[in-house]
Amino acid sequence: MRSLLPLVVLPLLALAAPPTSPTITRLVFSGSGCPNDSGSVKSDTATIGDSAGVSFTQLKGDTTDNCAVHIQSAGASEGWQVAVRQVDYVGDVNLKGNSGLDTYTQVFWSENAGNTVNSHHIKAEWRNADDIQGVLTGGLACAGPEIKDYITVRSSTADLKWSKCTGADGNPGILNVNFRPVVQGDFGTYDFKHAAWKLEWRRC
Repeated sequence: MRSLLPLVVLPLLALAAPPTSPTITRLVFSGSGCPNDSGSVKSDTATIGDSAGVSFTQLKGDTTDNCAVHIQSAGASEGWQVAVRQVDYVGDVNLKGNSGLDTYTQVFWSENAGNTVNSHHIKAEWRNADDIQGVLTGGLACAGPEIKDYITVRSSTADLKWSKCTGADGNPGILNVNFRPVVQGDFGTYDFKHAAWKLEWRRC
């Protein structure tokens, strides 16, 4: 029953998407799991509303990769902020023996596309002091003999990192999401197909 408590409290703290959600105007990506010239990441949604997401075609491996996605948008109702509360990654995972899959998602908002720095290291530094950052972690453990399934790895946070307040242009800033899966232990592979982000809005 404790897990139901946040569902009761959260609506009092945040609102649904504004009357007009921002339309995605540009999506840029890079990393070992989604090279920027590969065309391997596509947006699943045309807007950033209560949720948003992307599809992958090359985010697969047996050790670790990263995929950094940068989404620009405009046209939202004026006077709103948005934050990422939850991320779900869906795909094929195979773990054998004593092994595990850890996931790390670094989320931040930036003002200038030139300030979005991609890295192959989860402990990357983004050098713009104005960036608002947060890290969500999740994972899956195998105690043996094997996990082989199409699964969802979910992580969430109560420490919301809010975008800037939308102005007349309805631009909340650039949403930057850097995802890294990491295989630990005896044996593991992953092939992630989709990412879904649960978003929350508030008046500002």
